[in-house]
Amino acid sequence: MGVGVKIERVDFFMRNVRTRFPFRYGEAELTSVPILHVKMRANVDGNSTEGFSADILPPKWFDKDPIKTYRDNVNDLILSAEIASSQFSKASLIEATPFLLWSRGYNNAITACRSRGLNGLTASHGCSLMERALIDGIGKALGQSYFQLLSEDLLGIDLGMIHSKLGDFNFKEILPKSPLDRIQIRHTVGLSDPLRKDDIVEGGRVNDGLPETLEEYIQLHGLSHFKVKVSGELFADMKRLGEFSDLVNEVNYTLSLDGNEQFTQMADFIEFTKHIESELPLLWNRISYIEQPLDRSVALNDDFGSDIKRISEQKPLLIDESDDSTDSFLRAIALGYLGISSKSCKGLIKGIANAALVRFQGSCQYFMTGEDLMNLPLVPLHQDLVHLAALGINNVERNGHHYVRGLDHLSLSERQECLRENADLYSDNTDIQGLRIESGAIRVSSLQRPGLGVGDNVDLHSMISLSDWDFNTL
Repeated sequence: MGVGVKIERVDFFMRNVRTRFPFRYGEAELTSVPILHVKMRANVDGNSTEGFSADILPPKWFDKDPIKTYRDNVNDLILSAEIASSQFSKASLIEATPFLLWSRGYNNAITACRSRGLNGLTASHGCSLMERALIDGIGKALGQSYFQLLSEDLLGIDLGMIHSKLGDFNFKEILPKSPLDRIQIRHTVGLSDPLRKDDIVEGGRVNDGLPETLEEYIQLHGLSHFKVKVSGELFADMKRLGEFSDLVNEVNYTLSLDGNEQFTQMADFIEFTKHIESELPLLWNRISYIEQPLDRSVALNDDFGSDIKRISEQKPLLIDESDDSTDSFLRAIALGYLGISSKSCKGLIKGIANAALVRFQGSCQYFMTGEDLMNLPLVPLHQDLVHLAALGINNVERNGHHYVRGLDHLSLSERQECLRENADLYSDNTDIQGLRIESGAIRVSSLQRPGLGVGDNVDLHSMISLSDWDFNTL
């Protein structure tokens, strides 16, 4: 199965965004960020089409090399996208099905990126941008939504070419009967995010009409699912988790912890978990899983296998930053990890393969979660939500609406079209237009449209051509 497709042209555009206040994760502090947009022109079964994709280019997540600056990180991600564009275009010189084009383009781009000193996550990001733009264009050309492309096997995905053990696995088995129309929000609590109103110093409020503390978000949105980032500093983390527990003790909540690779020694991480279990037992019982506590340089170390299995029996461990190749989850499973994160920036097809591995294990203890890299409207958020809805992942981390003021970074025409076409997802309260969160959930039915949830509502005229963009404009 699968349609014939050929890439004809790829163009890049940039849009700068400033945050409402700093977003701290790991060693990084984000106050402004560019969103790289891709416009791809392709031929699908003889029909011309255009597809889009986009992602923010953040510091110190894809590559945490301390020597590299934020500018270096951005330049590397741009280079990755340019290499992927070249390799995917070359792979389509002979008309191919979408999956075969992806397979050739992905493998060649990863190899080319590695030769330029780019790590696996950085290389995957460029490939994912090409992949999403391609799928968006195919869906539009065929008048099919992402879920329909998958359920009708129009992309020609062959999981056996990714993992031999999945050779006889029908990936459609992992799809729900229909895409989700409602997704539960898991609210992220960053390292510097204020928990209570009293935590904001006098004169420190942004006062832009949106909540600024976790306390306010709980009251306004009815939140009950949370993700708390930890720093790896035992005293500071225990104090922070204790304050969080005090705040939410009257809420029937679930919690995940995000280690963001803060632990380089297994012994330190084990000590951390023991302190939580003994000093904060009520919070410990609420923890559903712990995400990527160990630095990627040691997280998949064979010597840690027995400890990883033992901890996962108490609280499941999940890899995120270590998911830098198509076989990462297989290696993680062998060590005792039970979970894998889904992020559009790491690739949709790889995400589908990982979801298949979860099902293939034949045990309900394995799982996939929806995690976020501050996905913002329009393109990044819509495409990630469409993917999660298609896979039936009903509890996802979202935090872009906290760090960026609604739809303010979009052009007027984009804002108007969002409110008109996606009234279930966005609300319009006088001068604030943004994500509509009710009873801790968002509605995503309006994203089920031809392509990858974006439609034709991408105003490239309001952006800067990549060739004219400069890092100093951030």
